[in-house]
Amino acid sequence: MVIRMIICFAFLFSSSTFTHAEQKKITIYSDGVSCPANCDAHVVFDKRMNGTEFAYKPNTQYEPCKPNSECRICLESGGKQCLNVMYRGPGPHKNTFDFTPAFYIQACGKNPTQRLLLEMCSSMQKSASRLNTRINCIQNPSKDVCVNIMMSANKEKTKDTEKYKQCLTQGETSYNRGVTKVDMRSEKCAYERYGTGKNSDGKTWRKLLPAACRNNTYVGRDGLDCCSGNTLTDGPLAHECTIYYPK
Repeated sequence: MVIRMIICFAFLFSSSTFTHAEQKKITIYSDGVSCPANCDAHVVFDKRMNGTEFAYKPNTQYEPCKPNSECRICLESGGKQCLNVMYRGPGPHKNTFDFTPAFYIQACGKNPTQRLLLEMCSSMQKSASRLNTRINCIQNPSKDVCVNIMMSANKEKTKDTEKYKQCLTQGETSYNRGVTKVDMRSEKCAYERYGTGKNSDGKTWRKLLPAACRNNTYVGRDGLDCCSGNTLTDGPLAHECTIYYPK
């Protein structure tokens, strides 16, 4: 199970006398080494949307998109709010376009013509502004308030990297036979095998582990995503990344 911190616009229906337009969700995800193509600017989405009016090979009549190729996606039915974007494969969430931080950095640096994307960028920029008033420890690890925070994060990452590499070398099945339940891994060794994440509503999840985050990125507070020190993309992850942004 791949967990992603979902910051999205609800699955909406708008209607008039003659039309019933359907809009899809848009989200952001960054799950470290599990993210394909070094988490470049791309989208993954519900495979059931592929080959429909919402996602198809450009300049075709709804021919399905192939992984690692450009795809024409439409955020709204009727050929509205469309754009071309690199498609990296299926995603886990129904009726959802899941974009990477790199995509949003590019898209939000302009003025998107797609209303949902423009609204998402506006929301992300608002979240970023709150982090901009704090100290960014990922970008400034030598600041007094950041030293212990980043020392602890790097220590956990280094410690977990040994386990991660061993798991990759042995293979998950063999590795998991030789460790305790709490140390078992899944999803190509990047996640816990048995989830220890739990919120106040009783929802549980398998945490992303420290070694799964790429260089200069660190797993968030609840093991949902990797934090990069880029406020635009860390901001929407709510409390997940604030541990790296003390006041």
